[in-house]
Amino acid sequence: MAGHKKLENEDEKPKDLEVCEIVVKPKDVDERGAWGNKVEYLLACIGLAVGLGNVWRFPYLCHKHGGGAFLVPYFICLIFEGVPLMYLEMAVGQFFRSGSVNCWGKIHPMLRGIGVGCVCVSMLLCLYYVIIIARCFLYFFNSFTASLPFNVCADVAGKLLNETCCERSNDRANYYYWNNVLQASSGFNDISNFNWALLGCLALSWVICYICVFKGVESSGKAVYFTATFPYLCLVILFFRGVTLPGAVDGILVYVKPDFARLLDGQVWLDAATQIFFSLSLGFGALVAFASYVPYKNNVGRDAIIVSLVNCGTSIFAGFVIYSILGYRQNQGIGNIEDVSSGSGLAFVAISEAVSKMNAPYVWAILFFTMLILLGLDSEFGTLEGAVTPLIVDMKLFPTVRKEIVSAVFAGVLFVLGIGFCSGGGEYMIIVFDTYGMNIPILILALSECLAVGWVFGTDNMSAAIEDMQGHKPSKFFTICWKYISPFLLIVIFIVTFVQNMMKSPQYPTYIGCDEDSADLVKVVELPLSAQLIGWVIVVCAVFPIPLYMFLNRKSEPNKMEFLKSILNSVKKDRHYDMETLYHRPGQSVMSNGDHKNGGLNGFSDNERL
Repeated sequence: MAGHKKLENEDEKPKDLEVCEIVVKPKDVDERGAWGNKVEYLLACIGLAVGLGNVWRFPYLCHKHGGGAFLVPYFICLIFEGVPLMYLEMAVGQFFRSGSVNCWGKIHPMLRGIGVGCVCVSMLLCLYYVIIIARCFLYFFNSFTASLPFNVCADVAGKLLNETCCERSNDRANYYYWNNVLQASSGFNDISNFNWALLGCLALSWVICYICVFKGVESSGKAVYFTATFPYLCLVILFFRGVTLPGAVDGILVYVKPDFARLLDGQVWLDAATQIFFSLSLGFGALVAFASYVPYKNNVGRDAIIVSLVNCGTSIFAGFVIYSILGYRQNQGIGNIEDVSSGSGLAFVAISEAVSKMNAPYVWAILFFTMLILLGLDSEFGTLEGAVTPLIVDMKLFPTVRKEIVSAVFAGVLFVLGIGFCSGGGEYMIIVFDTYGMNIPILILALSECLAVGWVFGTDNMSAAIEDMQGHKPSKFFTICWKYISPFLLIVIFIVTFVQNMMKSPQYPTYIGCDEDSADLVKVVELPLSAQLIGWVIVVCAVFPIPLYMFLNRKSEPNKMEFLKSILNSVKKDRHYDMETLYHRPGQSVMSNGDHKNGGLNGFSDNERL
């Protein structure tokens, strides 16, 4: 680079030193901040992608859909959907150097609504995802006792349990979860009861999230050294403990034994596609925001592949841990593996119940819930960063206020809005948010991203941009996926999901305690119409910015039909962009062509590190 050339005379020193100063200090190039190094960036992306779903959803789906046979559709969807979409989002963020709103707006002003929609969905996720972390904290604190409270029918945390009902149900862990942790009411429309201990854990969760993000990537980049790595240590320890338990082999066989006949079931392929999509945190805008803080010259394709493979490998490995413990649970006569469900019931009921039967149960309980807390925190503050960055940098809603204050206010508002989740109806509200807010909106946003790159910006332009960043174009496979295969898969998933929601009313488990006719604790009922309406309002609010911004910016296109033609006409040439201007925008970190040889492709070169 220019700053490393040997000076031939003294007169050149001031000029060369000035150039060197610009290159060495990335903060002078990008006032928004930057990752300290490549490790921070990759750990942040891995922490964002690897979350609670890797532990309590993927293993269940694998068991439910044919064991090892489920890996066939899973990896096919990873290849044609997961990696291409992650590659796309990272490349867009790294090239356009902005949050999700400005990135899509730079492709076309009408597309700013995609970024605004990503912000809305990220806010919805932050609002309710953190309450799951709060529950993990509550279990974590209650694990510091020799006799774990979720294994006894007794007075717990100041709330007198119905010992007769607890014994009749023959499911102490489930009773503890519904009666003590959730303090669940009778249904969605009943908000009686309030768990003050859970509220305290919710406040603690938000404080920790704020500490991790208050300075943006400069603080979260340091936090991920612990939050993204320690869960793997916990997972490895739990793995060796699990496989040495009696009955572990039986559990693992249930998890991996292939049933290839299940591959003929369309639901298996749908679940594989949705699991890949959501476990990689696609469509939230967080990956776009993260990638905007890396140096311009960076191998984005390699990053996407690494993060995708680590995420999927973690899911598979976590399955061995979970099902070895479930095998032990069945061996102890507590319950049958076939009766286990996914989600919070798997972690807070089945696993906690099995852990309580081990020697020194409090040790394993503390370790398990520490792992869940860190997995959740990584995803939470990553999603929070994806929502805050566009508000501050792209939309400039608070131009004179420091980011630390904006983040604090943002976290405080979401905390207040989330207090309702600590009530007796909190679990039912989470079901509504998760069923509606995280399915259809995300699919629409991701489809819009593919159309924006494949049919508006153009795959030729995107390939040229990636070549300028990493020294070579992406393979033809990825450009075909961006333009044809990934949009097709997303459309299929969207149609099936939409039809399923319209044809069949969603159901949810409601707490009934022990009535006179049954010892069951919960029963599954249809979601009330009022809850369904709230869910569809959430969907509309999340995706409405897309048509809204298209309408508001319709005058930005001299030919009003040109924008639609660029999407609908498959034989039309890519929209014209002055790529040279995009390559060398003022304030952008740009290396000379020769710098491809100095390590820029393998990560952040020595001269780009903070």
